[in-house]
Amino acid sequence: MAMSEPFDPVAGKQRLLQLVRERAYEDGLDIVLASGKRSDFYIDGKKVSLHPEGLYLIAHLILDQLKSHAEITAIGGLTLGADPIASAVAAQSFVTEQNLSAFLVRKQAKDHGTGSRIEGDLAAGQKVAIIEDTITTGASARQAIDAVRAVGAIPVMVFALADREDPEAAAFREEFDLRPLLTLAEIRSKGHE
Repeated sequence: MAMSEPFDPVAGKQRLLQLVRERAYEDGLDIVLASGKRSDFYIDGKKVSLHPEGLYLIAHLILDQLKSHAEITAIGGLTLGADPIASAVAAQSFVTEQNLSAFLVRKQAKDHGTGSRIEGDLAAGQKVAIIEDTITTGASARQAIDAVRAVGAIPVMVFALADREDPEAAAFREEFDLRPLLTLAEIRSKGHE
């Protein structure tokens, strides 16, 4: 995807899908996920979110969706999956003049300094987007949401690089506006979209 041209979200999504298939998706496995569930497939979001083109595409696809949500002024999520994505979105938002701040949520409050659980400035009433690399049950995103709510900020929507479409995330999907860039069905689809 040429960077000199305006960003094309349709072409960007197709290229991101190709990168996820090539770099991040594996099946025929027997692994334990962060949720504690066993799975026969894995989507390693960091193989794409730490790749230069992959991170560029993720950031721009999210920014494209956020164009119609000027009320959202920050993006972040639970460390480590959210860290590169939130930072890239914030950096690229300067170029697109959307000017979103990034924040990172620690898994536990730090035991030194201010003892903060959130890195970055969030204010009570501030509307934010949560980011996650992959969604299985929504538990990691929920930890970030709880931390954001604890400081009085308002999570408006949740972005994910990939939604594993796990039935156990049904309650999470009903409660929150989940916006995956890709779904498991799209990743597994052999047809040309």
